[in-house]
Amino acid sequence: MQKRLLNLFINSEKRCRVILILNRNSKNLTELSKIINITPSNLSSQLRKLECEGIVKSKNGIYSLTESGILIKELLSGFVSGIKIIEKYEDFWNEHDISPIPNSLLKRIYELKDCEVVKNSSECIYELHEEFIRNIELSHNIYGISSVYHPNYPLMFLKLAKGSKDIHLILTEKVFNKVKEKNPEELGEYLKLNNAKMDVIEDAKLAMVVSDRFLYLSLYFKNGVYDMSKFLISYDKNALMWGKELFNYYLTKSKEINE
Repeated sequence: MQKRLLNLFINSEKRCRVILILNRNSKNLTELSKIINITPSNLSSQLRKLECEGIVKSKNGIYSLTESGILIKELLSGFVSGIKIIEKYEDFWNEHDISPIPNSLLKRIYELKDCEVVKNSSECIYELHEEFIRNIELSHNIYGISSVYHPNYPLMFLKLAKGSKDIHLILTEKVFNKVKEKNPEELGEYLKLNNAKMDVIEDAKLAMVVSDRFLYLSLYFKNGVYDMSKFLISYDKNALMWGKELFNYYLTKSKEINE
């Protein structure tokens, strides 16, 4: 059964498109053939195969998905969305180390739909990207993971917290020690605020901010060097939930810092 259904879709892009197009909307043969751009006779044979497997049903010439078809559609949608994300930014994924992202979230990479890879210009590679600054200033609940020290971060997050934004940061031990050394006053003020939390983790080879507004994700190159020139950004609600799960994954591995 499993092999038969698998072959049914692997061997035909048209059958996959039929499932995705029907979704929960019924259509007749003419409508489907126009959308898929194949002849009605050719499409009829594909529909018969889907009907035989109990994936599509028809009544009075109107085709719709069965309950099994709806389940398969959900799986296909995630698969197709994931492939599109990988294809669109193939270089980004191939250049970077994705091992810091747990397998449970890699399997749901399709939830990062409508994401975009943004590049810093070579002239301001060490500056915080203006799109990142604008989005974080418009956010209310901010969760961040940082494995790199940037001299602008301590004061920026302190100002955000003083502006009544709820902030929870996870810093690697090296970054936390750097902040203690370089920005002891800002760190002390931050830890005194009720709406500001900080945890420390031994290591985390990524940088991320997720808020009620956007997801920002930056990775390391495969040679262990942090990529300061590119980051992934998304505003999709599913991507925000994905990012929060990634934050919680690292939160379980960290320890809270008190004043």
